[in-house]
Amino acid sequence: MIALFERIRDLFQLFFPETCEVCNNSLRYGEHLICTDCLLDIPKIYLHNLDRNPVEDIFAGQIPFTRATAFFNYQKHTNFAHLVHKLKYQGRDDIGIWLGENFGVELRNSGFLSDIDAIVPIPLHPKRQRKRGYNQSQIIAQGISNITQIAIFDKAVIRAVNTKTQTKKNKNERAKNVRDIFEVADASLLDGKHILILDDVITTGATCISCAETILKNSNVKAVSFASIALA
Repeated sequence: MIALFERIRDLFQLFFPETCEVCNNSLRYGEHLICTDCLLDIPKIYLHNLDRNPVEDIFAGQIPFTRATAFFNYQKHTNFAHLVHKLKYQGRDDIGIWLGENFGVELRNSGFLSDIDAIVPIPLHPKRQRKRGYNQSQIIAQGISNITQIAIFDKAVIRAVNTKTQTKKNKNERAKNVRDIFEVADASLLDGKHILILDDVITTGATCISCAETILKNSNVKAVSFASIALA
């Protein structure tokens, strides 16, 4: 039965080959979503291996935190920016799992997660989540959790205000747009924990800062750290 399934799969691949989500070339046997060449070309920045990094500089002096990092460098109109776009706007939650798992391997191996108790993905407003079908940050968190077994607290904080997109706003406008938009739904989950606030893309850090401010103000959380798949 297994041999028959493999033959059917190989035949299907012959006529309907999977293509790389980055370069659109056909995937080789054993490759999944991203071809090996593009996997090697991901613009990783390895910030979690540095004593100080640009993500930490974003948050320094604005909010108490322990550490911060990102997986790769985000530049508009590049193939890897399109990968994030597929996750956010084209229903490709499988890409989010893949990104999270690869990020999770890197974070685990670097020791960045050594004392992290739980991941808190930046929540979407329910209206936007219904439209999108999922919260992309929660999907990325699931990928990280698949590798690390770290718990995900996706019900601890809610987004109470449905804000407009941050995409075309400057730094001050971004901060104003996300001010006081979050609420702690279950402080008991956070009390005494070192949590990792996870976003998909960090630009000015305004959303993460707003979320952290709400958590610090309304719970007895032990510590807060930040991570994202991409640094813009």
